[in-house]
Amino acid sequence: MRLHSFLLAVGLAAPGAALATPNFPAATVRDLQLGSPPACTVCHATNEGGSGTVVKPFGKYLVSRGLAPFDESSLAGALAAAAGERHDSDGDGITDIDALKQGLDPNGSSSTDATLEDPSFGCSATGSTGGTSTLLVALAFILRLLAVAQRRRRAGVPEGQQPGVGGQR
Repeated sequence: MRLHSFLLAVGLAAPGAALATPNFPAATVRDLQLGSPPACTVCHATNEGGSGTVVKPFGKYLVSRGLAPFDESSLAGALAAAAGERHDSDGDGITDIDALKQGLDPNGSSSTDATLEDPSFGCSATGSTGGTSTLLVALAFILRLLAVAQRRRRAGVPEGQQPGVGGQR
């Protein structure tokens, strides 16, 4: 039982999928039929992502339209809203979706680095620690699902009884 409590604590205290959702760049390519995935920095402060790092106007807009971590359908809906509303995060006259399709940063930039690079990694990974970061996010997500399932299972058991043993100890 102590191991279960430890795993539950790790799942709940893990950085809340603190890293960006690794499947979103590929899903964005698919949904918008892009030639290459956008950089994580179109939404996040850095390519590492992390809890509280969706600070760019385009990212905040997507969140305001229902974007949720690990939920590709919420991403599709938020991108559809951006297209339908012809949203323009930087006010340059190019909609966010058109900017992405042109390989531009929808947040705009005064530097020559405004075009998006084709990253060779997901938002949750950079450098040599990328695989570990993705693994940790997946582990945290699975542990949270297990914790929710455990909580639901226990909700149906009268207090003082152990599940599966009929209350006998």
